[in-house]
This record gives sequence, structure tokens and C-alpha cells, in this order.
Amino acid sequence: MNSSKQMSGGDDVVFSAAAAASEHNNGHATCTSRHSGSKPILHEALSMDDIIQDKTTNFTSQSSNVFKWTTFFLLGGIILGTMLPQNPALPSATWRLLSSIIGYTYFLSWSASFYPQIVMNHERKTTRGLSVDFCVLNVLGYCCYTVYTTTFFWNQRIIDEYKLRFSSDEGESAEVTVQGNDVAFALHAVVMATVTLSQIGIYDTFTARPPSKRVLVIILATIAFCIGYVCFTWVVKGSVD
Repeated sequence: MNSSKQMSGGDDVVFSAAAAASEHNNGHATCTSRHSGSKPILHEALSMDDIIQDKTTNFTSQSSNVFKWTTFFLLGGIILGTMLPQNPALPSATWRLLSSIIGYTYFLSWSASFYPQIVMNHERKTTRGLSVDFCVLNVLGYCCYTVYTTTFFWNQRIIDEYKLRFSSDEGESAEVTVQGNDVAFALHAVVMATVTLSQIGIYDTFTARPPSKRVLVIILATIAFCIGYVCFTWVVKGSVD
């Protein structure tokens, strides 16, 4: 009996020691898991700091580029506006110079906006992500704008008829406001828009990326209107305005 009690007591001691060891191990495991669980949190925090720092760096770099190119276009506009012919219809030399500088500044800025997309398409060898409808309508719009500006700038008959039709009651004829920078931009824009549209056919083909039916309807309607207007004026007036 005594020996069995001693053995039983010994088992209790062994069991108590094992339980204590197990509890210690569990506590150590819990502590370890907490420490190991903090590593991803710390890593995530460091990653967020890196992202914020990268965004700050990118914003600073982009701001620097914007300032650099803005200064470049402004200086270019001042040089071109000072050296090239100005609009004689404006009332004073100051207004003529200011109008010319603003005009050539917008010409340089707007013209430069075509090139990043063209370069990107060439580097990627694809136009995925670029709207086909936008490119088609861009070419159509700039073709119409080029016809408008060139005829108002070079066609003396149209210029004279415009002045006569919109003359004031006092007999003062209206002045055509189209200037050389408008014509230069229109010609450059239609060429660059056509190049961008042609890249779709070169890199992706129009079979894979055709324009939508709505755009085709707009193009056909525009062509039909132009032909109809020419025919109407020819029949009614005997000549085309």
C-alpha cells in the first residue's frame, strides 16, 4: 500500500511537472507567435513608408518636369511670337505682340502633347488601351479644323466675303482672326493624329480593333453633309461658296 501510494504520489509529481512544462512551452509558443506575427505588420508598415516615399519622390520629379517644360514652352512662345509676323488687325503693337506670344505658346504646348502617346505606342509595339474611336474622330476633327483655318488664312475670296457679310452698321468690315500659329497647329495636328491612327493599323490591325458603328455613322454623315452642301450651292447659286 505504502509503495503504491508512493508510486501514485510520484506519478502526481511527474504529471504536475509535465503540465508546468507544457504550460511554459505554450506560453513560449504564444509569445513566439506574437513576435512572429509582428514581423508582417512591421514589414507592412515599412512597405507603406516606402510607397509614400516613392510617391513623394515621383510627385517631386513630375513637378520638376512640369516646371521645366512649362518654362521651355513659354520661352519658345516668346521667341516665336516676337520674331514671326503678327496680326496687323489688332489695334496696338502691345496687343499684337501679346496675342502672338500667347498663340505660339499654345501652339508649342498643344503640339507637344501628341508625341508621348506616339512614342509609347512605338516602344510597346501595341496601341492597347488607346481608344480607336477617339483616334478616328481626332483625325476627322483636325481635318475639318485644317480646312477652316487654311481657307480663312489663304483664300482671299473667303476672307473678303467674311468681311463683307459681318461688317458693322457703320461700314467697318470684320477682321479675320485666324493667325499663322493657328494654321501651323492645324497642319501639325492633322499629321500627328493621322500617325497615331496609323499605329493602330500597324501594331494591332483594324481587323482586331475596328472603330465602332457609331463612329462610322458620324464619318459617313459628315461626308454626306459636305457633298450635299457643295451640290446644293452649286445648283442654287451656280458656284460653291
